[in-house]
Amino acid sequence: MEREVIIATTDENGAALEKEETINLPIKTANAIAQTYLDSVSSDDLYEAETALKDLNAIVQRVIQQTVKAGDADDWHNFAVDVARKALYDLACDLLECGLSIYPKNIDLLADYLQYGISCGRIEKCRSFYKVLSKIPKIRWSWRGYSFSVSYLTYLWERSDSEKELEKLQEEMMSLAAAFRQNLPYDEESYRCEAEIYKLLHKKKEEEEVLRLALSKLKIAPKCALRLSDLLFDRGDYEEALTLIQRGLRDAMQTQRSVNEGYLYYLMGLTKMALAQRAEQAGTPISEETAYDIYADFDISLRQERRVAYVNTMKAKTIVLVNKSGAPIPEKYEELNYLIQ
Repeated sequence: MEREVIIATTDENGAALEKEETINLPIKTANAIAQTYLDSVSSDDLYEAETALKDLNAIVQRVIQQTVKAGDADDWHNFAVDVARKALYDLACDLLECGLSIYPKNIDLLADYLQYGISCGRIEKCRSFYKVLSKIPKIRWSWRGYSFSVSYLTYLWERSDSEKELEKLQEEMMSLAAAFRQNLPYDEESYRCEAEIYKLLHKKKEEEEVLRLALSKLKIAPKCALRLSDLLFDRGDYEEALTLIQRGLRDAMQTQRSVNEGYLYYLMGLTKMALAQRAEQAGTPISEETAYDIYADFDISLRQERRVAYVNTMKAKTIVLVNKSGAPIPEKYEELNYLIQ
């Protein structure tokens, strides 16, 4: 007996595919798929970057709009952070709003929104979410809750012309910093956060005191070491600045990157050069050994730090160093050699 073969039409095949596409995609899976698009968003090829951005937007909208949104709060946080790293703050906020519809009192999601929302103009939403966050007991807050709240209040402070409002915001920031230290006393961020407030208020003495307190109290404090070394370098305390830079590099030996090590090596090279020039003025010529030491710092920095202002400074200082010391740049320092060609 012959069996009848029925061939589906193109429209029917399309309908079947659409039906398959309604399968719910877990947020963690979506993030894994999105990594390829995120890698291409920064491509120098405009067509490739735009295509990747469209694909990324499509997968974000898919997980937001699907009926069942599988994934925990950390999954939503991680996806939003990955997207925000590419400065796609609107997309990150779209993800966070969806995550918050499921986990409305999650500290990290609320804090993330404050951080990214001010970067894409969603100020009213930020106000709303900050009110929600403020009502949650501080003992439940993570470091992000404190740090990103202070960043949000700083944003408001910098845009206010009302003396009364400025005073209120200042008091609120200091209150958060105090609660941060009380509830998370061993977190470096609590010290750095308070120091940032004093920096905002142009209180350098108080800022320095907080940074020094952190370095005396904590075994690991790379961010505070970096900031204090910056302050000391700017006022010419090069010996202590160098000591703190070296501590910052030592403290930065952690599983997750906490500071910009490229910048630390840049600052270390500048500090060593400042000390060498000071010694030269006192009658001690710049030695080959000193030159090679600075070349090494600049070469390491160039492999990580590509900001134009820093690169131009390293180029200018290296040319001076070559002429002053008479020491050629060793071939192994490829980045530095390429820079001054």
